[in-house]
Amino acid sequence: MDTKRLNLSDSDLRQIVNDHFTTCDSADQAYRIVQTALEPFSPCPEGFLADHYALKVTIERNGQTELLSFFVKCLPTENPVLRSYLEEIGSFRKESSVLQRIVESIQRHCPWRTVAPRVHLAVEEQLLVMNNLKSDGYSVVKREGGLLEVVFVQQALETLANLHACSFVLEQKQGKRLPELFPAVLNENAWVQTSTSTRAKDVANVIKLYTELVKICDHWHGPRKHTILERLAPLIRKIYTYVEPSHEFRNCLNHGDLWCNNIMFKCDGQGQPIGCALVDYQLSRYVPPAYDINLLLYLTTSCQLRDENLTALLDHYYKCFVDTLERNQVNASEIYPRETFLRCCEHYRLAGLIHSTIISGEVTLPSKFLEEIFGDLQSTASFMPDTKVWICVKAFQADERYRKHLIELLDELFAYV
Repeated sequence: MDTKRLNLSDSDLRQIVNDHFTTCDSADQAYRIVQTALEPFSPCPEGFLADHYALKVTIERNGQTELLSFFVKCLPTENPVLRSYLEEIGSFRKESSVLQRIVESIQRHCPWRTVAPRVHLAVEEQLLVMNNLKSDGYSVVKREGGLLEVVFVQQALETLANLHACSFVLEQKQGKRLPELFPAVLNENAWVQTSTSTRAKDVANVIKLYTELVKICDHWHGPRKHTILERLAPLIRKIYTYVEPSHEFRNCLNHGDLWCNNIMFKCDGQGQPIGCALVDYQLSRYVPPAYDINLLLYLTTSCQLRDENLTALLDHYYKCFVDTLERNQVNASEIYPRETFLRCCEHYRLAGLIHSTIISGEVTLPSKFLEEIFGDLQSTASFMPDTKVWICVKAFQADERYRKHLIELLDELFAYV
């Protein structure tokens, strides 16, 4: 595939390579670009909100050739409806700003852990070129339904603890909150209520999806089913109150989209995780840490795992959180005392449950139904267009694992009705 597809100039390519060498402490070495190539990043789509490519750059330096690999994320070229949707929600603008301005500043305070990829080049709010985390040994761990074992969840929580804690460190050192330091960067773009927003229509379709699933499923019946159908819509719409910055608990940078494809792990020779990086910061927000924590737990763990390990997992996060603050000479008891942290986690439990329920209908779809979605331009035109609702209904009726997972989530959610 020709790299001209990306409209990268020679100077763009040199900036990418130069920035790569800056991170490798070898920027002073002369090199010559010999060849460039572009190829799909993987045989199947890696996500719903962009096209993904691997940019291969062959260089020559010190008389030897080297192959450098970069990750490219760009607006879709063959789906104008999806492209228009991504431009509407500003996903590329937000991700490039969050990664280049906020996360890069945060990363300096936790150099011992990679929390996100580094942006080498951002072009006109429609293309991002980043370091290829796969080249650094990271990969997405594929598990049935996206559910992870405890050791992987612990690693993800460690990365969240570093991200959140260093967000506080940055604010402490600058004497300002993130919205003051980076105006408008963290404005909400995922769950917005304006009448013309496609995302508002998406939420209405999510409500339609779960209404339909409750109607056709005999797991709920009688007066209980009637109550659920009556209260489902206002319960789902509570998400809008949770994504606003809190006035009760201190806020920080949240990743905001913690399903399994956005979490990459580095493993040792025995397959045990020794590192974790988060990708796709296009829906980040400024809310308390517990939003991310609960979102991660509900999207990547089963009800049984949470019942058996929740206290230990929260303890693990908080220990890493405190350690990160102390390594930066910040007093954790002044930022988030343990009792405040636990109260915050309980308060945002419903937020994580609602958010995970909203997106689980899509992100846990069995592969054959995902193939149906990616094969239809209208099905990928937004988060939950009408056509996708009926694909999810069909999957619920046909696939036992998918049905069981959604029923488990809905049972927890309906405990609040």
